[in-house]
Amino acid sequence: MGLPSVNIPRQNGQLNLTVPSEDSVVCYLLSGTAVAGKIQLNSPTQIFGTAALATLGITLANNALAYNEILAFYDKAGEGAELNFMLTSNATSFTDICDKNNNILKKLVDFTEGRGVIIFVNKTFPDGYARAITTGLDSDIVTAIDKLNAMAEAYDNDNIPFVAVLPGYGFTKETIADLPARATLVSDYVALSFACDKSDGIVSLGTLAGWVSNSQVQVNIAAVARGKVSNTGFFPDATPVLQLKDSLSSIHDKGFIIYRKIGSKSGYFYNDDPTYTDSTSDYSSISWNRIINKAKRLAATVLIEKLNGDVDTNPSTGKIESTLAADWESDVETAIRNSMIKVPSNKVKEISGVKCAVSVDSDILNNEVDATLSIVRKGQAKTIIVKIRYTATV
Repeated sequence: MGLPSVNIPRQNGQLNLTVPSEDSVVCYLLSGTAVAGKIQLNSPTQIFGTAALATLGITLANNALAYNEILAFYDKAGEGAELNFMLTSNATSFTDICDKNNNILKKLVDFTEGRGVIIFVNKTFPDGYARAITTGLDSDIVTAIDKLNAMAEAYDNDNIPFVAVLPGYGFTKETIADLPARATLVSDYVALSFACDKSDGIVSLGTLAGWVSNSQVQVNIAAVARGKVSNTGFFPDATPVLQLKDSLSSIHDKGFIIYRKIGSKSGYFYNDDPTYTDSTSDYSSISWNRIINKAKRLAATVLIEKLNGDVDTNPSTGKIESTLAADWESDVETAIRNSMIKVPSNKVKEISGVKCAVSVDSDILNNEVDATLSIVRKGQAKTIIVKIRYTATV
């Protein structure tokens, strides 16, 4: 029968889609080199600002990737934001890093004791690295996607859900057509980004991490009202975004995070927040993952206190007493409502509604309680259609 536990599997396909906050604890694994007496490889570290770079001996000269990415993170997240990061050798593949059976990325996630809710992995490649391209991406990235999705699913099963982002290395403008159709994708927990601030071939995940960290869970990274993300925009093959303006819709439709220009507004914006999965999935965006993940963590916090506790039964039916079921429902709903609907005045509500239903027909005499937790999320104005015309009067 296994250890007593609270199990809250998330359901999919319910929306009929056809197309220091604990909410923002970031884990960022980067390739780099050790600094004697300061920081070692594969040793997780928690920081709260750019001053930590000097304390840890991380400089542009000895750890260019980590230095630039951490600066970019705090430029968007703001000083004081929590960042848990770890350096590993650039000889370690993305696939090995993201394998749940290896203690690499897993070590960093575990370092937060289950608090890491947004995971990023970025690295440079060793000298002489021979790139093999599969479906328009580096083959190491392709296999790492599956590994990271499997890791996230395993943590989710333990009520420690997270959403993760990988860089889309291997992209070239010549192989856009080779990128897989989004309808074939199945990685609900993982997103891929092509968005680069510079033409150096480095995907700017530090910028993205800070941008996500500094937002409520329901906010799409592409919300225009937040302002521009970057003054410049490139793809991983150093191609400027403007040179591929005729291809942006195609890349967007394939489910990648990219930079784009919007009308006459200055700077570059994200296109959307897709995860690497079919657009019909209820978890086809970073924000939709963050919403359900927060609700799940809140529900688990409430229900774990009831684990192995007495449950009153109706002597006439041998089932759960309806008053006790109602109490449990209220406890879960209150916790989620207080955190995600009755928010502070400087925030907006994160969901529209919540309903917990504990089945009074649960087989409690065999020690099982069945319940359903339903979340009504807010919509996102991804397409705005306005009919404009002349009239004689208004």
